[in-house]
Amino acid sequence: MSDFDAVFGTIPTADIPVSFHPVKIEVAEDPEFPGRAVELDACVALPDNAQPAEYPLIVLPAPLAPIGWRAYAVFYPLLKKGFMANLAAKGYVVVAYSERGLSHSGGKIDVAGPRDQADGTAVIDWVSEHIQAADLSRVGMAGASYGAGQSLLIAAKDKRVKAVVAMSAWGDLFKSLYENETRHIKAFHALRGLFQTWPGPPSLPSFPPQPQPDPMPGVSRLNAETEQVFQHIADNVEIGQLRAFADKRSPIQPEFLDELNRPDLAILLCTYWHETIFSNNSVVDLFNSLTVGSKKLIVQVGDHGNAEGTGLAGEYSRPTVAAMNWFDLHLRDEGEQETDPVVVETMPYPYADAHRYRTWEDFTNAPVPFHLHAPSPDTDGGLDPQGTGSSWSHTVQVEETSAEIADTLIQRGISERLAQFRRYGTRNISRKNAAIWSCPPFGDDQRISGEVRMRLTVTPQNKDATVVAYLFDATAEPFTIPPGKNFDRIITSAAYSILDREPGVPVTIDIPFQLTDYLIRAGRFLRLVVDTKDKFLADANADTTTLTISSTVDQPSCITIPIATRT
Repeated sequence: MSDFDAVFGTIPTADIPVSFHPVKIEVAEDPEFPGRAVELDACVALPDNAQPAEYPLIVLPAPLAPIGWRAYAVFYPLLKKGFMANLAAKGYVVVAYSERGLSHSGGKIDVAGPRDQADGTAVIDWVSEHIQAADLSRVGMAGASYGAGQSLLIAAKDKRVKAVVAMSAWGDLFKSLYENETRHIKAFHALRGLFQTWPGPPSLPSFPPQPQPDPMPGVSRLNAETEQVFQHIADNVEIGQLRAFADKRSPIQPEFLDELNRPDLAILLCTYWHETIFSNNSVVDLFNSLTVGSKKLIVQVGDHGNAEGTGLAGEYSRPTVAAMNWFDLHLRDEGEQETDPVVVETMPYPYADAHRYRTWEDFTNAPVPFHLHAPSPDTDGGLDPQGTGSSWSHTVQVEETSAEIADTLIQRGISERLAQFRRYGTRNISRKNAAIWSCPPFGDDQRISGEVRMRLTVTPQNKDATVVAYLFDATAEPFTIPPGKNFDRIITSAAYSILDREPGVPVTIDIPFQLTDYLIRAGRFLRLVVDTKDKFLADANADTTTLTISSTVDQPSCITIPIATRT
């Protein structure tokens, strides 16, 4: 299959007749409803005329969507179409379910906590008792987003699971909500809103149909622990409690990682370069921490859930076709093990060939330090890969600028998959509200592959402060850009908050940016912007204050970029 087909391809042959069977799966009671078993809203997609133990079992925990498991069968019941139908038609018993508290399932939402993890095992137990066609020696789990994390955590707890596919996965839930001491507030509010959403009675005609009525009308869908933690995130208090809550739900924590590292478990992880919900850094950390069983990593252009959407609807997507091939290989011994399991798409060219590597280290370029020379309110400072550090100081006013991670959460990534990247006007950013550095235009194409890091000395005026950094691919100026036209694109970004420090005392910080793979064409250049606010983040800056950024010969400020000339 060509890489053009990987964007506009076809699904593997799937022609076994399939029947769908909506079911209720009884699991352990919820402590908030003592004496009442929780029933999970679920569905079985079953190959017709199956013999006992004929087919491997695939379990699909639902993504965080009001329709629950129907996200894997988007046209049910009008049409038997979707990811679960495609899997069943290839010869799998497929059980998709909505986690407790989600969609039409009972109980309270546990956010992939211990109750959800136990529910996953209970679903497999239910299949062993009720679905004779399922071969319980060959069990796989797959999910998108919320279902991805659930799949990894359940697989860690239940050794019957032999293969996992986690699309739009998370590795460390804490870093996704509170990275570098900074709350990812817009992502948090979006997730909190989805956790509390119930699809009301649909207006007719409704397509796809949605479950009704709400089994818990007027009652919070969050369990007491989750309700409290979510309120603490909103109020920015008790962050230690958030860490403990997230650690019980993070595959990269030793409790789960030690169990995921077993020789008979194969794990496929998928994430995105512009992921705005779950940190792509922690997904790659998880991948690199898997050292025993088979593993594969796909990193694509776009944002959370963008690529697999068409695949969940039953059409083509790289993640869902990779999932089917992964299960064929590890549950049916069909196909060949890949020698280059790291698959990456390069920004801003989603239609170009994906690159494949044996390891993550083979993918990354050697880091090149660019020293930051003095910026001013009128001109950019220099990004210098050849020079040495120098002493300077620059003060910015705390205020919003036009530099931002994205204009929308998730939706911008859909445009990126269509090669429609947001264009910024970085030359129009006020140098009074941001520190900005640029390098000369490149003579050859350059590729940035891996992790950008920045060392910066910051002097807060108050005890708390936030800096937000953006690396842009910029067009040579001013001669080639008509006034009012924006042709700059974001490469990667990062935020860092300094908390409870003595005002007026310099602090040197090391900031990891979101991982990236980006091709810069000859004639373009890098522009680094550091400001203090972004609508995606809850910054710690006091209003009407300033922040001083500085460098010394002994402690030079610099940005390290894994960049190399494309050959």
